[in-house]
This record gives sequence, C-alpha cells and structure tokens, in this order.
Amino acid sequence: MVTLEELLPLYDYFGYPGILLVSFIINILFFLPIPYFPLPLLAAFNKNLDPHLISLFGTAGAVAAKMIIFYLAYSGRNIITRKSKGKTISLQKLLGKYGWIGALVAPVIPFSENLIYITLGLTRYSPQKFAVAVFIGVLLYNEFIVWVGVLLGRPFVDSMISSFTNTDNPVAIIIAVILSIAGILITLYLLIKINWDKIIGKRFPWTNTNTNTNNKNEGS
Repeated sequence: MVTLEELLPLYDYFGYPGILLVSFIINILFFLPIPYFPLPLLAAFNKNLDPHLISLFGTAGAVAAKMIIFYLAYSGRNIITRKSKGKTISLQKLLGKYGWIGALVAPVIPFSENLIYITLGLTRYSPQKFAVAVFIGVLLYNEFIVWVGVLLGRPFVDSMISSFTNTDNPVAIIIAVILSIAGILITLYLLIKINWDKIIGKRFPWTNTNTNTNNKNEGS
C-alpha cells in the first residue's frame, strides 16, 4: 500500500509540480486513510518554496481529484433518479441553491468531505459552481495549514503529523477503508430509500414539485 511517507518526497525533487501531483494522489484515493494536511505542512518548511504557491498548487491537485470524484457520481445520477422514483427532486433543488455551502466547507469537515462531494454529484449539482466552491474552500484551508507550519515551527508540526499518520497497524487501515466504503454505501442507500420530497418539502416548500404544480393549477 502506498503510504504518505512514500508520496511526500516527490515535492523535494519536483517542487510545485510535485506538490500538485501528491495532492492529486492523496485526494483521489478517498477510500484510503491518508490525511491530506501533512502535505502543505511539510512543504512549508522548504524555504525555496513560496507559501502561497504551495497552497495554490496543492489546491489545483485537490480540485482536479475532487472533480473526478464528482463526475463519477454525476454519471450515476440516472441510476439514482430511477431507483429513487423521483423522491430526490426536492433535494436536488435544495442543493442546487445551497450546495455551494457544503462544497465550500467540506475540506474542514474530517472524513466526510467526499460524502458531501458524492452527494452533490448524485443530485446533479452544477459542476461549475462545485469547482469554484471547492477551489475557494481548499485554497483557504491550504493557506491556513501552510501558515500554521510557517509560524509554529517544525517540532510542533512533526509531533502532530506523526499522531495522524501512524498507519503501521494493518487492522486500523482495514477498518478505516471499511468505514469509508460503508459511509458511501449508506449515503447511496439513504438517497434511494428516503422520500426527500416529504422531508425537505416541509421545511423548504419551494422545492416541492407537488406544491409548485398545485400553485400553477390554482393560478390558472
């Protein structure tokens, strides 16, 4: 299995393109328990690299990976729509208006960001809005992480990274992978089985297609 320690040396040899590549790899392997934040943290200790460019290239790699995950989910929307028998229309409308909030804050929500991205893809959220929101969210997150490394120094960061990247225990890795897969399967199950039109329609009547149809009929 590819470990974080095997991926990180790439940016020592390739600079900013290495940061982009490692960021892409870490973010595309969403089933594996590889944390992302050590990448910009450790890169910040290289005095030859500009902190803002570290954030920018790391963001570019992450967004490219998230867009692939998003489009994979987006391509399965027809299956979800057919299986749910139209019960996700209200959810699609709600995410169409407010989904950018989820995409924006997802990078700072531990272990659940890909569930948010997959849900947005499955519910046909705008790819353009998704890309912009994810880019802004990841860039702000990267800027914060990089400057934590710059200001707090290497001893503190090394101890923090070691506590999050200890993947020597294969049982822990297997459990993390199982939990990741289970989370995605649960998300798919809930999207199909729950009548989102009833739940969301009560709180946000404007998303309810039945209400909109009735209003049109009454107006005519």
